[in-house]
Formats: sequence, C-alpha cells, structure tokens
Amino acid sequence: MDILFLSWKDLKNPDVGGAEIIVYELAKRLAANGHHVMWFTRRFSGSKEHDAYDGVNIIRRGGKFSVYWEAYRYYRSLARKPDKVIDCVNTLCWQTPLYVPVGNRVMLVNQLAKEVFFYELPFPFSWFTYVFERFEYLTYKDTQVLCYSTSTKIDLATFGIRERNVHVFPLGIDHLRYKPGKKSQNPLFIFVARLTRMKRPDLCIRAMRLVVDTYPKAKLAILGYGPMEQKQLKLIQMLNLEANVSLVNKDTLFFAKNTKDKKVWFMQQAWALLLPSVKEGWGMVVTEAAACGTPAIVTDVSGLRDSVVAGKTGLVISSDPTAEELAGAMRRIIKDKKFSDGLAIEARGRSRQFTWEKSYAAFVKFLES
Repeated sequence: MDILFLSWKDLKNPDVGGAEIIVYELAKRLAANGHHVMWFTRRFSGSKEHDAYDGVNIIRRGGKFSVYWEAYRYYRSLARKPDKVIDCVNTLCWQTPLYVPVGNRVMLVNQLAKEVFFYELPFPFSWFTYVFERFEYLTYKDTQVLCYSTSTKIDLATFGIRERNVHVFPLGIDHLRYKPGKKSQNPLFIFVARLTRMKRPDLCIRAMRLVVDTYPKAKLAILGYGPMEQKQLKLIQMLNLEANVSLVNKDTLFFAKNTKDKKVWFMQQAWALLLPSVKEGWGMVVTEAAACGTPAIVTDVSGLRDSVVAGKTGLVISSDPTAEELAGAMRRIIKDKKFSDGLAIEARGRSRQFTWEKSYAAFVKFLES
C-alpha cells in the first residue's frame, strides 16, 4: 500500500512528543513490511524539505498553520493518490474529508483539546477555540476513526462522531528499553512531560513543598522542557526546594537507547511517576514507567483514567487537585511500602500487555479491512 501520514510534527521536530513517537513506531513497521510510507509535516528551524529515516519518506512544508493548506496542495499534486491517508489530529484537523475519498482516509485521534484551551490560550481566544473545536469534526461523520483510549472514544461521541465508526487500538512500548532497575534509597518522584500549563508541573513542585515537611530526604526530578521551564526554576527557588527538586532539561536523552538514557534511569529509580495533566490521549510515560516497575499518580481525566487502574497500578486523584491532595497521595506511596510495592508489581504486570508488535498488528488489520 501507498500510505500518507499527515502529522503536525515529525520525530526530528524539537517539540516532538508522544503522538509523534506513535506515528514513527507504526510508520517504520509499515515501511519494513514493504509498504511505501510518506509522512507530511511542517517545517522547523534548520529542517530539510525532504528527509528519510527507517524507510519512511518525510516531506516538510508550511508553518504551524499553513501546513494544512500545503498538505492539500501536496495531495493534489500526487499523480498516484495514496491507498490510505492517515489524518493525525493534534488539536487542528486536516479536513481530509474535503478532498480524500471516504474509503481512502482514516482519522487517528490523539486526544481532543476541550478544556486544554483554557490552560494554554488567553481569554477570550480560549473560549472561541473551545466552542470552535466541535465544528472541526462535522466533516468527519463518515470517516473511520482510530484512538488509543475508551475515554477519547466517549469524547468523540460528544462531537457527533458515530460510535460504530470509532475503533480503539492498543499502544506499545519498547520492553528492551523500559525494564525494572534498582530503586533509589530515599523517596524519589518524577515528572516526565513537556513543561506546559496543561501538564501542571508547578502543582508537582507545590506538592513537594508539603511532602518535604514530613520527609525531608524526598526528591522530585522534573524531566522535560518547554515554555514553562524558567517559571519552574523560579518556583523551586521561591519555595526553597533547590535541595529537593531538580530540573532535567532538554539534554535528557528521551529517545536514545543506550546506557546514558537518563529518562529510563530515572523511571527505574523512582518510587512513583507524577502526571497531573488536564487531559491526555493515553499518557505513554505512564506505561513506560510501569514497565520499569514504577506506579503512577495521575488525575482523573480522559486518557489517564485508561492508562492507570485506580488502586492497582497507581493512584488516581481528582481531575483538578490541590497541592495538598497530590501531596497526600505522594505521602501514601512513601508511608505504606507494602501498598506501593504492590502497585509496582501490578503496574509492571499490566505493562507487558502493551507491545509495538501487538499495536502494529491491530493497526494494519484495521487498514486492510
């Protein structure tokens, strides 16, 4: 098959995230199995228009918004149209129903934005985009849709997408990379995500201030980078947490698979992962940490309520928690070692269900059907 992925970013984009890793894992397996795979995406500073890695052909055109028009122009320019166009939605839709035949298009939804707009955009633009988002999906009523979690499927129904058109398939992780290691002697919590408002890294730092009052040797490592990086450093200083909270920035080897892989080392050492996001498609870091024998403390929001089994593979707190509520869950991990060890065992066991081989098989079966 000739397959075209439309994705806002590619793996080399400096702002790459979990959504792009998922596309990469699927695309490279398609290429390895003899399919012709194209990945259309936007430009970034220093990027080449044409690139390739692991058998996947990369085409970069347009900026953050013009890329959607450029995608249409690129599709129209192809003498031979792709057998499948994978419309990867990350906030803005590509509107492929306007130019790709119904049998040749698939919508891959990472997550809907919804309340994320209120965290990431200023008023009144946040309200405008919140209302506008549902209108994006009006053209997709006859399109087959893929997503990673049941809660995203429920979200899509609120936008008028028919339930019978939405198919949930599992994600995978690299079990050769993510595996158990030795835990730190003193309590260690980690936050692994881009430093944006909707991920709420500041909440983790404020909660840590409360935890340290009881457990002064406890540590928090924040692995990530983004627009809120400097604010987090100032917050750490303001709360006098320099000895307890460290920020591991963009030098972290998020994608490397070698002995210097800081991300995996921290996941193996940690007592729990903190991810109090406003919304997620799934939360890949939850399953990655679980494979390292580390349970998660997450908010009760779409995606995360799917990736964590409450009370078994981690703790699920309220959707909009206070620092005290998050700190209470962290203290429980420290205080009740038998309970936290049980969570780690269950998390590790559940993580084995998620492999890229299983994910790819489900994805291809869907495309071929």
